[in-house]
Amino acid sequence: MVLIYCNKTSPRIEYTFNHIFKLILNKNFSITNSKSEFINFKGCKFSYANAPISEELFFQSNGLLEERGLENHEITIFEWDNIKCFFKVGQKSAMPFDIFSAIFFLLSRYEEYLPHSSNKQSQFSHLESIAYKENFLEIPLIDIWIEKLLSIFENKIKLKCKIDSNNQIALTIISLSRPFKYVNKYPLESFMIWFKNLINLNLWEVIEHLLVLLKIKIDPWEIDNYLKDLFLNSKNKVYFFFSFTSESFFRGETPKTNENFKEYIKEVHDNFEIGLLPSHNAIKKLKTFELENFNISKLTHTKIDKILLQEGLKKISEDYKNSLSLDYANDFSMGYIDAFGYRASTCSSFFFYDLSNETKTKLLVTPFVAHHRLINKISESEMIDKIENFKEIARKFSGNFSIILNNEIFENSFKNGKRRLNFISIIKNLCNRF
Repeated sequence: MVLIYCNKTSPRIEYTFNHIFKLILNKNFSITNSKSEFINFKGCKFSYANAPISEELFFQSNGLLEERGLENHEITIFEWDNIKCFFKVGQKSAMPFDIFSAIFFLLSRYEEYLPHSSNKQSQFSHLESIAYKENFLEIPLIDIWIEKLLSIFENKIKLKCKIDSNNQIALTIISLSRPFKYVNKYPLESFMIWFKNLINLNLWEVIEHLLVLLKIKIDPWEIDNYLKDLFLNSKNKVYFFFSFTSESFFRGETPKTNENFKEYIKEVHDNFEIGLLPSHNAIKKLKTFELENFNISKLTHTKIDKILLQEGLKKISEDYKNSLSLDYANDFSMGYIDAFGYRASTCSSFFFYDLSNETKTKLLVTPFVAHHRLINKISESEMIDKIENFKEIARKFSGNFSIILNNEIFENSFKNGKRRLNFISIIKNLCNRF
Protein backbone atom coordinates (compact mmCIF):
# COMPACT_ATOMS: atom_id res chain seq x y z
CA MET A 1 0.00 0.00 0.00
CA VAL A 2 1.05 3.58 -0.73
CA LEU A 3 0.30 6.37 1.74
CA ILE A 4 -0.21 9.87 0.34
CA TYR A 5 -0.21 13.02 2.44
CA CYS A 6 -2.38 15.92 1.30
CA ASN A 7 -3.22 19.17 3.07
CA LYS A 8 -6.84 18.24 2.56
CA THR A 9 -8.76 15.70 0.54
CA SER A 10 -11.19 16.47 -2.27
CA PRO A 11 -13.21 14.53 -4.86
CA ARG A 12 -10.72 15.62 -7.53
CA ILE A 13 -7.73 14.32 -5.55
CA GLU A 14 -9.43 11.00 -4.82
CA TYR A 15 -10.46 10.63 -8.46
CA THR A 16 -6.98 11.34 -9.83
CA PHE A 17 -5.15 9.00 -7.45
CA ASN A 18 -7.80 6.32 -7.97
CA HIS A 19 -7.20 6.50 -11.72
CA ILE A 20 -3.42 6.17 -11.38
CA PHE A 21 -3.16 3.61 -8.61
CA LYS A 22 -6.34 1.52 -8.83
CA LEU A 23 -7.24 1.64 -12.51
CA ILE A 24 -3.79 1.82 -14.14
CA LEU A 25 -1.41 0.24 -11.60
CA ASN A 26 -3.83 -2.02 -9.69
CA LYS A 27 -2.21 -0.79 -6.47
CA ASN A 28 -3.83 0.06 -3.14
CA PHE A 29 -3.36 3.53 -1.71
CA SER A 30 -4.59 5.67 1.15
CA ILE A 31 -4.79 9.44 1.60
CA THR A 32 -4.17 11.17 4.92
CA ASN A 33 -4.06 14.78 6.12
CA SER A 34 -2.49 13.74 9.43
CA LYS A 35 1.19 14.69 9.54
CA SER A 36 1.89 12.37 12.47
CA GLU A 37 0.31 9.39 10.72
CA PHE A 38 2.36 10.14 7.61
CA ILE A 39 5.65 10.60 9.51
CA ASN A 40 5.16 7.35 11.48
CA PHE A 41 4.24 5.30 8.44
CA LYS A 42 7.10 2.95 7.48
CA GLY A 43 5.98 1.89 4.03
CA CYS A 44 6.05 3.59 0.62
CA LYS A 45 4.78 7.14 0.89
CA PHE A 46 4.91 10.60 -0.65
CA SER A 47 3.33 13.98 -0.07
CA TYR A 48 1.26 16.07 -2.41
CA ALA A 49 0.86 19.50 -0.86
CA ASN A 50 1.95 23.14 -0.89
CA ALA A 51 5.24 22.33 0.83
CA PRO A 52 7.08 19.20 2.03
CA ILE A 53 6.76 17.99 5.62
CA SER A 54 10.42 16.99 5.94
CA GLU A 55 12.67 15.07 3.53
CA GLU A 56 10.01 12.79 1.97
CA LEU A 57 9.29 12.35 -1.72
CA PHE A 58 7.33 15.51 -2.44
CA PHE A 59 5.10 16.65 -5.30
CA GLN A 60 3.99 20.27 -5.19
CA SER A 61 0.33 21.07 -5.79
CA ASN A 62 -0.77 24.08 -7.83
CA GLY A 63 -4.21 24.03 -6.18
CA LEU A 64 -6.41 22.83 -9.06
CA LEU A 65 -7.41 19.60 -7.30
CA GLU A 66 -8.53 21.46 -4.21
CA GLU A 67 -10.83 23.78 -6.14
CA ARG A 68 -14.52 23.45 -6.91
CA GLY A 69 -16.11 24.80 -10.04
CA LEU A 70 -14.33 26.16 -13.07
CA GLU A 71 -11.52 28.67 -13.36
CA ASN A 72 -9.84 29.82 -16.56
CA HIS A 73 -6.36 28.49 -15.72
CA GLU A 74 -3.53 29.72 -17.90
CA ILE A 75 -1.89 26.79 -19.67
CA THR A 76 1.77 27.39 -20.44
CA ILE A 77 3.55 24.50 -22.13
CA PHE A 78 7.19 23.76 -21.43
CA GLU A 79 9.44 20.76 -22.01
CA TRP A 80 11.04 18.56 -19.38
CA ASP A 81 13.17 15.62 -20.45
CA ASN A 82 11.73 16.04 -23.98
CA ILE A 83 8.19 15.71 -22.62
CA LYS A 84 5.56 18.43 -22.88
CA CYS A 85 4.24 19.59 -19.50
CA PHE A 86 2.14 22.33 -17.94
CA PHE A 87 1.24 23.62 -14.46
CA LYS A 88 4.85 24.41 -13.57
CA VAL A 89 5.86 24.23 -9.87
CA GLY A 90 8.91 24.91 -7.70
CA GLN A 91 12.29 23.16 -7.57
CA LYS A 92 11.58 21.20 -4.40
CA SER A 93 9.00 19.10 -6.24
CA ALA A 94 10.04 15.66 -7.57
CA MET A 95 8.70 16.74 -10.96
CA PRO A 96 8.83 20.28 -12.36
CA PHE A 97 5.07 20.33 -12.95
CA ASP A 98 1.96 19.30 -11.04
CA ILE A 99 1.45 15.97 -12.77
CA PHE A 100 -1.72 15.17 -10.84
CA SER A 101 -3.46 18.44 -11.71
CA ALA A 102 -2.36 18.08 -15.33
CA ILE A 103 -3.74 14.53 -15.51
CA PHE A 104 -7.04 15.68 -14.01
CA PHE A 105 -7.26 18.65 -16.39
CA LEU A 106 -6.94 16.40 -19.45
CA LEU A 107 -9.01 13.43 -18.20
CA SER A 108 -11.94 15.53 -17.00
CA ARG A 109 -11.90 17.40 -20.31
CA TYR A 110 -11.79 20.60 -18.26
CA GLU A 111 -11.16 22.74 -21.32
CA GLU A 112 -14.41 21.59 -22.93
CA TYR A 113 -16.41 23.17 -20.11
CA LEU A 114 -14.76 26.55 -20.68
CA PRO A 115 -15.93 29.01 -23.38
CA HIS A 116 -14.85 27.77 -26.80
CA SER A 117 -15.71 27.78 -30.48
CA SER A 118 -17.64 24.81 -31.83
CA ASN A 119 -17.45 23.03 -35.18
CA LYS A 120 -20.29 22.65 -37.69
CA GLN A 121 -21.77 19.83 -35.59
CA SER A 122 -21.91 22.08 -32.49
CA GLN A 123 -19.11 20.05 -30.93
CA PHE A 124 -15.91 20.97 -29.21
CA SER A 125 -13.48 21.14 -32.11
CA HIS A 126 -10.11 19.41 -31.96
CA LEU A 127 -8.73 22.69 -33.33
CA GLU A 128 -9.65 24.30 -30.00
CA SER A 129 -7.88 21.69 -27.89
CA ILE A 130 -4.59 22.29 -26.17
CA ALA A 131 -3.43 18.92 -27.54
CA TYR A 132 -3.87 20.10 -31.14
CA LYS A 133 -2.45 23.58 -30.53
CA GLU A 134 0.63 22.15 -28.81
CA ASN A 135 1.04 19.22 -31.23
CA PHE A 136 0.44 16.27 -28.91
CA LEU A 137 -2.98 15.15 -30.16
CA GLU A 138 -1.57 11.83 -31.39
CA ILE A 139 0.54 11.34 -28.25
CA PRO A 140 -0.88 9.73 -25.05
CA LEU A 141 0.70 12.37 -22.85
CA ILE A 142 -0.90 11.13 -19.61
CA ASP A 143 0.48 7.63 -20.11
CA ILE A 144 3.96 9.03 -20.77
CA TRP A 145 3.74 11.11 -17.59
CA ILE A 146 2.69 8.07 -15.55
CA GLU A 147 5.63 6.11 -16.94
CA LYS A 148 7.98 8.86 -15.68
CA LEU A 149 6.16 8.86 -12.35
CA LEU A 150 6.75 5.12 -11.95
CA SER A 151 10.46 5.63 -12.55
CA ILE A 152 10.57 8.22 -9.75
CA PHE A 153 8.64 5.91 -7.40
CA GLU A 154 11.10 3.08 -8.02
CA ASN A 155 14.20 5.26 -7.57
CA LYS A 156 13.05 7.36 -4.60
CA ILE A 157 10.80 5.12 -2.46
CA LYS A 158 11.63 1.67 -3.88
CA LEU A 159 8.05 1.22 -5.01
CA LYS A 160 8.03 -1.32 -7.82
CA CYS A 161 4.89 -1.38 -9.89
CA LYS A 162 3.94 -1.53 -13.52
CA ILE A 163 0.96 -0.76 -15.63
CA ASP A 164 -1.63 -3.52 -15.35
CA SER A 165 -1.51 -5.51 -18.62
CA ASN A 166 -5.17 -6.43 -18.12
CA ASN A 167 -5.98 -2.89 -19.21
CA GLN A 168 -4.79 -3.65 -22.73
CA ILE A 169 -7.50 -4.07 -25.31
CA ALA A 170 -7.66 -4.09 -29.09
CA LEU A 171 -11.15 -3.08 -30.06
CA THR A 172 -12.97 -2.69 -33.34
CA ILE A 173 -16.30 -0.89 -33.05
CA ILE A 174 -18.80 -1.32 -35.88
CA SER A 175 -21.35 1.48 -36.04
CA LEU A 176 -24.55 0.34 -37.74
CA SER A 177 -26.70 3.43 -38.00
CA ARG A 178 -27.57 2.35 -41.55
CA PRO A 179 -27.21 -1.47 -41.71
CA PHE A 180 -28.52 -1.76 -45.26
CA LYS A 181 -28.01 0.31 -48.37
CA TYR A 182 -31.14 -0.67 -50.29
CA VAL A 183 -33.25 -3.26 -48.46
CA ASN A 184 -35.39 -3.17 -45.31
CA LYS A 185 -36.51 0.41 -45.88
CA TYR A 186 -39.86 2.10 -46.32
CA PRO A 187 -41.03 1.60 -49.95
CA LEU A 188 -41.17 5.34 -50.60
CA GLU A 189 -37.71 5.85 -49.11
CA SER A 190 -36.30 3.02 -51.24
CA PHE A 191 -37.84 4.53 -54.39
CA MET A 192 -36.45 7.98 -53.60
CA ILE A 193 -32.94 6.53 -53.15
CA TRP A 194 -33.24 4.82 -56.53
CA PHE A 195 -34.69 7.92 -58.21
CA LYS A 196 -31.99 10.21 -56.78
CA ASN A 197 -29.28 7.94 -58.17
CA LEU A 198 -31.06 7.90 -61.51
CA ILE A 199 -31.26 11.68 -61.92
CA ASN A 200 -27.64 11.99 -60.74
CA LEU A 201 -26.64 9.42 -63.38
CA ASN A 202 -25.19 7.04 -60.79
CA LEU A 203 -25.95 4.21 -63.19
CA TRP A 204 -24.07 1.47 -61.33
CA GLU A 205 -26.02 2.19 -58.14
CA VAL A 206 -29.29 2.26 -60.09
CA ILE A 207 -28.53 -1.19 -61.48
CA GLU A 208 -27.14 -2.48 -58.18
CA HIS A 209 -30.25 -1.31 -56.35
CA LEU A 210 -32.49 -3.30 -58.69
CA LEU A 211 -30.27 -6.38 -58.46
CA VAL A 212 -30.46 -6.29 -54.67
CA LEU A 213 -34.24 -5.85 -54.64
CA LEU A 214 -34.54 -8.80 -57.05
CA LYS A 215 -32.31 -10.81 -54.67
CA ILE A 216 -29.75 -11.38 -57.41
CA LYS A 217 -27.11 -9.48 -55.38
CA ILE A 218 -26.57 -9.17 -51.62
CA ASP A 219 -26.97 -5.71 -50.15
CA PRO A 220 -23.40 -4.26 -50.15
CA TRP A 221 -23.70 -2.86 -46.62
CA GLU A 222 -24.95 -6.06 -45.03
CA ILE A 223 -22.30 -7.00 -42.51
CA ASP A 224 -23.21 -10.69 -42.77
CA ASN A 225 -20.96 -10.72 -45.81
CA TYR A 226 -17.96 -10.25 -43.55
CA LEU A 227 -18.93 -11.71 -40.18
CA LYS A 228 -17.49 -15.17 -40.59
CA ASP A 229 -14.40 -14.35 -42.59
CA LEU A 230 -13.40 -11.17 -40.85
CA PHE A 231 -14.86 -10.76 -37.38
CA LEU A 232 -15.67 -14.19 -35.97
CA ASN A 233 -12.01 -15.18 -36.18
CA SER A 234 -10.67 -11.83 -35.06
CA LYS A 235 -8.12 -11.84 -32.24
CA ASN A 236 -9.33 -8.49 -30.99
CA LYS A 237 -12.70 -7.59 -29.50
CA VAL A 238 -15.45 -6.51 -31.84
CA TYR A 239 -18.49 -4.57 -30.64
CA PHE A 240 -21.53 -3.80 -32.79
CA PHE A 241 -23.67 -0.74 -32.12
CA PHE A 242 -27.18 -0.50 -33.57
CA SER A 243 -29.56 2.38 -34.05
CA PHE A 244 -32.96 1.07 -32.99
CA THR A 245 -35.51 3.78 -33.64
CA SER A 246 -38.91 4.50 -35.15
CA GLU A 247 -37.85 7.94 -36.29
CA SER A 248 -35.73 6.86 -39.23
CA PHE A 249 -37.45 8.00 -42.40
CA PHE A 250 -35.16 9.90 -44.77
CA ARG A 251 -32.16 9.26 -42.55
CA GLY A 252 -31.46 5.86 -44.03
CA GLU A 253 -31.85 4.11 -40.70
CA THR A 254 -33.78 0.86 -40.70
CA PRO A 255 -36.97 1.15 -38.61
CA LYS A 256 -37.16 -0.97 -35.48
CA THR A 257 -40.46 -2.42 -36.66
CA ASN A 258 -38.76 -4.22 -39.55
CA GLU A 259 -38.79 -7.95 -38.74
CA ASN A 260 -35.72 -8.72 -40.87
CA PHE A 261 -33.80 -6.06 -38.97
CA LYS A 262 -34.85 -7.54 -35.62
CA GLU A 263 -33.62 -10.98 -36.63
CA TYR A 264 -30.44 -9.43 -37.92
CA ILE A 265 -29.70 -7.82 -34.53
CA LYS A 266 -30.45 -11.10 -32.74
CA GLU A 267 -28.06 -12.97 -35.04
CA VAL A 268 -25.24 -10.52 -34.39
CA HIS A 269 -25.99 -10.57 -30.67
CA ASP A 270 -25.58 -14.36 -30.65
CA ASN A 271 -21.92 -13.97 -31.59
CA PHE A 272 -20.84 -10.52 -30.44
CA GLU A 273 -21.39 -7.90 -27.77
CA ILE A 274 -23.70 -5.13 -28.90
CA GLY A 275 -24.59 -1.63 -27.79
CA LEU A 276 -26.91 1.25 -28.63
CA LEU A 277 -26.44 4.04 -31.15
CA PRO A 278 -28.94 6.64 -29.94
CA SER A 279 -30.84 8.27 -32.79
CA HIS A 280 -30.60 11.98 -33.57
CA ASN A 281 -33.87 12.59 -31.70
CA ALA A 282 -32.75 10.51 -28.72
CA ILE A 283 -29.77 12.79 -28.18
CA LYS A 284 -32.20 15.73 -27.86
CA LYS A 285 -34.99 14.01 -25.93
CA LEU A 286 -34.29 11.82 -22.91
CA LYS A 287 -37.66 10.06 -23.19
CA THR A 288 -36.83 8.96 -26.75
CA PHE A 289 -33.40 7.83 -25.56
CA GLU A 290 -35.01 5.83 -22.76
CA LEU A 291 -37.48 4.21 -25.17
CA GLU A 292 -34.76 3.13 -27.62
CA ASN A 293 -32.74 1.69 -24.76
CA PHE A 294 -35.78 -0.21 -23.49
CA ASN A 295 -36.70 -1.57 -26.93
CA ILE A 296 -33.26 -2.96 -27.83
CA SER A 297 -32.87 -4.49 -24.36
CA LYS A 298 -36.28 -6.12 -24.73
CA LEU A 299 -35.41 -7.46 -28.18
CA THR A 300 -32.13 -9.06 -27.06
CA HIS A 301 -33.34 -10.06 -23.57
CA THR A 302 -30.13 -8.44 -22.31
CA LYS A 303 -29.33 -5.34 -20.34
CA ILE A 304 -27.53 -3.15 -22.87
CA ASP A 305 -24.80 -1.27 -21.00
CA LYS A 306 -22.66 -0.01 -23.89
CA ILE A 307 -23.26 3.22 -25.76
CA LEU A 308 -21.75 5.04 -28.73
CA LEU A 309 -22.86 8.51 -29.81
CA GLN A 310 -22.89 8.32 -33.60
CA GLU A 311 -22.36 12.06 -34.06
CA GLY A 312 -19.71 12.16 -31.33
CA LEU A 313 -19.75 14.00 -28.04
CA LYS A 314 -21.30 17.47 -28.19
CA LYS A 315 -21.61 18.65 -24.61
CA ILE A 316 -19.87 16.15 -22.36
CA SER A 317 -21.80 17.03 -19.23
CA GLU A 318 -25.20 16.65 -20.92
CA ASP A 319 -24.34 13.63 -23.08
CA TYR A 320 -22.85 11.64 -20.23
CA LYS A 321 -25.57 12.72 -17.80
CA ASN A 322 -28.16 11.12 -20.08
CA SER A 323 -26.10 7.93 -20.41
CA LEU A 324 -25.74 7.70 -16.63
CA SER A 325 -29.45 8.30 -16.05
CA LEU A 326 -30.16 5.17 -18.15
CA ASP A 327 -27.57 3.19 -16.20
CA TYR A 328 -25.03 2.74 -19.00
CA ALA A 329 -21.68 1.47 -17.73
CA ASN A 330 -19.46 1.80 -20.82
CA ASP A 331 -19.07 4.65 -23.29
CA PHE A 332 -17.02 4.53 -26.50
CA SER A 333 -17.55 8.08 -27.78
CA MET A 334 -14.36 9.72 -26.47
CA GLY A 335 -12.52 10.85 -29.56
CA TYR A 336 -12.77 13.24 -32.48
CA ILE A 337 -14.74 12.19 -35.54
CA ASP A 338 -12.69 14.51 -37.73
CA ALA A 339 -9.17 13.99 -36.36
CA PHE A 340 -6.89 11.13 -35.39
CA GLY A 341 -5.60 10.93 -31.86
CA TYR A 342 -6.39 10.99 -28.17
CA ARG A 343 -9.11 13.45 -27.17
CA ALA A 344 -8.34 12.91 -23.47
CA SER A 345 -4.57 12.46 -24.06
CA THR A 346 -4.59 8.83 -22.95
CA CYS A 347 -4.87 5.40 -24.53
CA SER A 348 -6.25 3.99 -21.26
CA SER A 349 -9.88 3.70 -20.20
CA PHE A 350 -10.99 6.02 -17.41
CA PHE A 351 -14.08 6.87 -15.40
CA PHE A 352 -15.95 10.02 -16.32
CA TYR A 353 -15.59 12.81 -13.76
CA ASP A 354 -18.67 15.02 -13.59
CA LEU A 355 -17.30 18.54 -13.17
CA SER A 356 -20.83 19.93 -12.85
CA ASN A 357 -21.39 17.96 -9.65
CA GLU A 358 -17.73 17.43 -8.66
CA THR A 359 -17.98 13.67 -8.46
CA LYS A 360 -16.53 10.53 -10.00
CA THR A 361 -19.14 8.52 -11.90
CA LYS A 362 -19.45 4.81 -12.71
CA LEU A 363 -19.33 5.45 -16.48
CA LEU A 364 -16.17 3.86 -17.87
CA VAL A 365 -14.93 5.73 -20.94
CA THR A 366 -12.90 3.86 -23.58
CA PRO A 367 -11.28 6.31 -26.02
CA PHE A 368 -10.94 5.73 -29.75
CA VAL A 369 -8.16 6.98 -32.03
CA ALA A 370 -9.71 6.78 -35.51
CA HIS A 371 -13.22 7.27 -36.87
CA HIS A 372 -14.63 5.97 -40.13
CA ARG A 373 -15.32 9.52 -41.38
CA LEU A 374 -11.58 9.98 -41.81
CA ILE A 375 -10.88 6.78 -43.66
CA ASN A 376 -11.38 7.87 -47.24
CA LYS A 377 -9.73 11.23 -46.66
CA ILE A 378 -6.22 9.77 -46.62
CA SER A 379 -4.37 7.16 -48.64
CA GLU A 380 -4.27 3.48 -47.72
CA SER A 381 -0.56 3.66 -46.88
CA GLU A 382 -1.14 6.67 -44.60
CA MET A 383 -3.98 4.81 -42.89
CA ILE A 384 -1.79 1.75 -42.30
CA ASP A 385 1.01 3.91 -40.87
CA LYS A 386 -1.43 5.66 -38.54
CA ILE A 387 -2.95 2.44 -37.27
CA GLU A 388 0.42 0.77 -36.81
CA ASN A 389 1.61 3.74 -34.75
CA PHE A 390 -1.48 3.69 -32.51
CA LYS A 391 -1.17 -0.07 -32.08
CA GLU A 392 2.44 0.28 -30.99
CA ILE A 393 1.48 2.95 -28.46
CA ALA A 394 -1.20 0.65 -27.05
CA ARG A 395 1.34 -2.17 -26.72
CA LYS A 396 3.90 0.04 -24.99
CA PHE A 397 1.51 1.44 -22.38
CA SER A 398 -0.80 -1.60 -22.08
CA GLY A 399 -3.60 0.66 -23.23
CA ASN A 400 -6.37 0.62 -25.80
CA PHE A 401 -6.25 0.47 -29.53
CA SER A 402 -9.79 1.32 -30.54
CA ILE A 403 -11.17 2.33 -33.94
CA ILE A 404 -14.72 3.07 -35.03
CA LEU A 405 -15.83 1.72 -38.38
CA ASN A 406 -19.18 1.50 -40.08
CA ASN A 407 -20.46 -1.15 -42.44
CA GLU A 408 -20.37 1.21 -45.42
CA ILE A 409 -16.58 1.28 -45.61
CA PHE A 410 -16.44 -2.43 -46.40
CA GLU A 411 -18.24 -1.84 -49.67
CA ASN A 412 -15.96 -2.57 -52.58
CA SER A 413 -17.08 0.20 -54.89
CA PHE A 414 -16.24 3.58 -56.31
CA LYS A 415 -16.78 6.90 -54.56
CA ASN A 416 -16.17 10.32 -56.05
CA GLY A 417 -14.58 8.76 -59.09
CA LYS A 418 -12.04 6.59 -57.25
CA ARG A 419 -12.08 3.19 -55.67
CA ARG A 420 -12.64 3.17 -51.94
CA LEU A 421 -9.92 1.89 -49.64
CA ASN A 422 -9.75 -1.86 -49.29
CA PHE A 423 -10.48 -1.73 -45.61
CA ILE A 424 -11.12 -5.46 -45.38
CA SER A 425 -7.48 -5.99 -46.19
CA ILE A 426 -6.42 -3.32 -43.68
CA ILE A 427 -8.42 -4.97 -40.90
CA LYS A 428 -7.05 -8.41 -41.65
CA ASN A 429 -3.44 -7.30 -41.82
CA LEU A 430 -3.42 -4.92 -38.90
CA CYS A 431 -6.16 -5.38 -36.34
CA ASN A 432 -5.97 -9.14 -36.16
CA ARG A 433 -2.22 -9.03 -35.47
CA PHE A 434 -2.58 -7.01 -32.29
